[in-house]
Amino acid sequence: MTELLDLRHIRAGREIPTEIYSDQPYIAQTGDGAWLCVVTTGAGREGETGQHVVTMRSDDQGRSWSRPVDVEPADGPEASYAVLLAAPSGRIFCFYNHNTDNLRAVRADDPPYAGGLCWRVDSLGHFVFKYSDDHGRTWSAQRYEIPIRAMEIDRRNAYAGAIQFFWNVGKPFIHQGAAFVSLHKVGGFGEGFFTSSEGVLLKSANLLLERDPADAVWETLPDGEAGLRAPAEIGGPIAEEQSYVVLSDGSFYCVYRTIDGHPACAYSRDGGHTWSASQYARYADGRLMKHPRAANFVWKCRNGKYLYWFHNH
Repeated sequence: MTELLDLRHIRAGREIPTEIYSDQPYIAQTGDGAWLCVVTTGAGREGETGQHVVTMRSDDQGRSWSRPVDVEPADGPEASYAVLLAAPSGRIFCFYNHNTDNLRAVRADDPPYAGGLCWRVDSLGHFVFKYSDDHGRTWSAQRYEIPIRAMEIDRRNAYAGAIQFFWNVGKPFIHQGAAFVSLHKVGGFGEGFFTSSEGVLLKSANLLLERDPADAVWETLPDGEAGLRAPAEIGGPIAEEQSYVVLSDGSFYCVYRTIDGHPACAYSRDGGHTWSASQYARYADGRLMKHPRAANFVWKCRNGKYLYWFHNH
């Protein structure tokens, strides 16, 4: 009997070419109809020297890919955790972490690390972007830094906020002509790597309108000193990898991981300036969803429905 393979099974997939390490393959459709994939890759393991960002194009829906194009080279400072945003104009933006100052270690606030230092430096520094006006075939020579407003979690870190710790896996989105980019702030390094975390949004009302991205104005949301955290008085110090979707009434819904055994979620009715009290996600019958400290995402489909992807433990 011939074995039938469910096409959703991983063995039926087509591999995207990368180096040894591969993380966060995000795909955006370009103005010329191609698929553009960005991926964090490197010759070593996650967080090792040489980690960088590349993109590839596919004209046949992922059956084959062009040769990788460096957004940042492997011999430069660590560049990591990139996401793409396709503008209505056809311009593509690529946002990512960049260890611009080429730090080789930072102080740990909960050191199981030798000498009280964390030698992994891919989740700190500067949040930057480049752009492409040729559908991802080449990228701007200049990188542009997004200013991140310091909050309580930054001022409590080992450098009192002079060095900021963060990364991102959330997809950017557009709402009422403004660009929104997710960011996960980190309070320090120690056991479990990140010792505390919370989510914010970086918003630019004019990025999509300016020919020169240097003229873009950015703000950090929500207002105040705290980002999206685990439920108060119940949750632990971890609230990260926020995933956002715009609902039919214009509200924002966000879901994210914790270390509490359940995903947390919150709503904003004012474009991200304020949020409802975070709570653990539940099924329609009120049961708590189970989920570990792992990525979970929500998507809006073209038919108006929503999909939630998580680890059903």
